[in-house]
Amino acid sequence: MSIPLYRMEEHNEAYYYWNLFIEKGYIGKSGNYLLHVDHHDDMESGGYEWDFTRPDISPDEARKLAYGRLGIADFIVPAVYQGIFSDVHIVKNLVRRPMVQEEQFIKCTGGCELTRGKMIPFLHASWRGKADSPYRFFTWREGCFEPVAIEKDIVLDIDLDYFCWDDSLKSVPPKRVEITAQAYEEFVRNPYHPFRILPKRLLRGEEDAGRYYLVYEEHIPKKEPPARERILKRMDKLLSWFAECRIEPKVIDICRSRYSGYLPAGVYPWLEEELLRRLRSMMEIEIYTRL
Repeated sequence: MSIPLYRMEEHNEAYYYWNLFIEKGYIGKSGNYLLHVDHHDDMESGGYEWDFTRPDISPDEARKLAYGRLGIADFIVPAVYQGIFSDVHIVKNLVRRPMVQEEQFIKCTGGCELTRGKMIPFLHASWRGKADSPYRFFTWREGCFEPVAIEKDIVLDIDLDYFCWDDSLKSVPPKRVEITAQAYEEFVRNPYHPFRILPKRLLRGEEDAGRYYLVYEEHIPKKEPPARERILKRMDKLLSWFAECRIEPKVIDICRSRYSGYLPAGVYPWLEEELLRRLRSMMEIEIYTRL
């Protein structure tokens, strides 16, 4: 039987796709193994205008959450709290790393705030199995190229930036949104403006030909894109590890990350084509167009 493979543009969309996979019967509603191949762990969490305690969620509701509330670094934690995954395995290194493993939890407070932490048995064990528990417990792993045996249903989640992260964010211009002159003046004159005291100061005001903007820009050292040979070497190393460990996913999703800039513009689409070609040589896959 062929393995379904879906492509997405940005990683927040994965939350929608994972719920779609459940509806289509590719994976069960709970207890799956997420193999997350990415230069980032994407395990951020926070408070949202959303009720996470609802018993069931449809793909349509998942779509609304993915596009309306989630970013590209906080889409895994809601899926774990929902119960889709009981194991999260992060592969973000390019060299061999011993496997690190621990039991962690996602806690929901007030129905809308998710926090992640390390499980401490004498504090949290009594909540296991309770219907009213605010906790969801899962196994967190990080490491790669060491032998691993996975017996649960695997969702293979690959971000293409894993193969060429050297050039992260270099290939897109600063992002900006137009604002009024009054809003611009308030931003530049008030040292305590809410957007000027964010944890990271990545917003600035800009005037351009009589129009006003808020500009988001991360100052990343400019580097040359990784050579094609280096990218392909990384790809082959990862896929060889898959083969050695007999990793057989139930479904695969691939994130391009090209609009966010984490995938350098110059390597798309050939990088994706090379990955698909290599995957086809290892397993029978059926590629679905992005919804």
